[in-house]
Amino acid sequence: MPPECHDLAFLPRDVFWMILAYLEPHDIIRNRRVSRAWREAFSNPSILVPRLRWEFPRTREAKALDNGTADPHRGCQLFDQVAARYDHLERAKPRSIKKYGLCGAFGSSRQREWFPVQPWEYHCSHDTGIVDIQFEEALWSFDGGLLVFPSAESQGLMLLDLETDRQFEVPFTITGRVVRRVRIQKRLLVVEWAEPMAFHWLNDSDGVHRHFASSFDIVQGGKDVWSITQRNEWKIMFLGHPLSERDRFFSTHNNTHYVIYMWQPNRSLYTADEDAPIESLFVWDISQVSSHRPSESSSGVLRGGVPEDAPRIVARFGFRDLDFFCVRQRGTPAISRLSITDDSQAIQIVDNFLHEIEGQGTPDPEAGTGIRLCRTTSIPVIGNGPHNRTLHVDLLPVYRGNCSLQSEFLGYSTTYGNNWTDVIAQVSDPDLELGFCLYFELNDPHHKTIRLGVWAPGSNENRVNVDFTGRAKLCGCDRYLVGENTSRELVIYRFDR
Repeated sequence: MPPECHDLAFLPRDVFWMILAYLEPHDIIRNRRVSRAWREAFSNPSILVPRLRWEFPRTREAKALDNGTADPHRGCQLFDQVAARYDHLERAKPRSIKKYGLCGAFGSSRQREWFPVQPWEYHCSHDTGIVDIQFEEALWSFDGGLLVFPSAESQGLMLLDLETDRQFEVPFTITGRVVRRVRIQKRLLVVEWAEPMAFHWLNDSDGVHRHFASSFDIVQGGKDVWSITQRNEWKIMFLGHPLSERDRFFSTHNNTHYVIYMWQPNRSLYTADEDAPIESLFVWDISQVSSHRPSESSSGVLRGGVPEDAPRIVARFGFRDLDFFCVRQRGTPAISRLSITDDSQAIQIVDNFLHEIEGQGTPDPEAGTGIRLCRTTSIPVIGNGPHNRTLHVDLLPVYRGNCSLQSEFLGYSTTYGNNWTDVIAQVSDPDLELGFCLYFELNDPHHKTIRLGVWAPGSNENRVNVDFTGRAKLCGCDRYLVGENTSRELVIYRFDR
């Protein structure tokens, strides 16, 4: 009769399960090094698949097992992938770091080719109304695993698939243009750009440049292949904008419509008012493919008129309309988020401001004389109303120019910093209970040190960070995190490989 074996690997299944429940996922992987028997026991898919579903039920690997799109026999491989990923997330340390050089402001012709819209110096989200730290808007954009950025290597816009690391060239000519903003949403890329030469002059120092937008459909053409084709082009402003630090415009879009909000200082010698800049908002229908290219005409309109399939304005709001809806920003803006609903029926403007408590004097939240509020105003695109106004319990980060009116409401970010106003940027996935937060060091009034916090299930870790301080913009998910450093490099933290 063979001697009885009391090794852990040979215990009855129910007893082995009881012991397994006390082990962390990374310990399960390490235990395979003990012996061949342990390796076999701790690599058994019939054990690891239930543990994966229990430990990480909301990950895409667990969902793939639940809906039958993943092979259960690959349970060991899937478990190892997820366990390793979350081990690095919990320690706030990426498995690898990849960097891509970004284009400089001037191209090979020594002409300015990249000039983002400049941030406001004043904003109501700050206690004093003065923006404490300004970050320049990033000229790259992320959406659902796709990243569009100005590549220093190709000197043009490139599309990077973060799943495969494959790059695809965006068919957009940079030479002879000044790119103001790049944004990808709903698998539609919109590039806002201006002509380098002034079309006419407002005064001795301010020349007006015609501004246009070009849109590109991004469609998966095959396995790991993306097709990028231009949909249309339109002139986004009737008169244009100076390429200056004082003239600003902000925009958003979905797959069929484009919204632009313009804010310009009043330069009139007779009616100038520091608190009454020129404001307007337009909504364009950009749903149809069109060969119309207004930039190819000196007047913006080709002979024969504008074709029916060209982008067209479907709604316009002047400063009086914005005043009526109580979203006119004036000299000290409060707007922190601009969006359009997926059905294109309403524009949503979120104001982030300090509200004065009646009879308490100047608002100061620390002194208890004011409260911070976020208010969403929904304006119908078609018709005269009604419009809706909603006060939010959640807050937005204070404005610092880095999010281009695309800020996320604070979630896990409130965990970090001495005050939530220390939060610079965040990205979160409530479904995964995961969040990344960039914030200023505690008790650092001069804002010299920036930290990156990572909130994962059962952990809350933070480290000093210099890789994402260039534009202070964060994008990503549980597999990767994207930002920009001060050396004009796109930095990608990989937690999955």
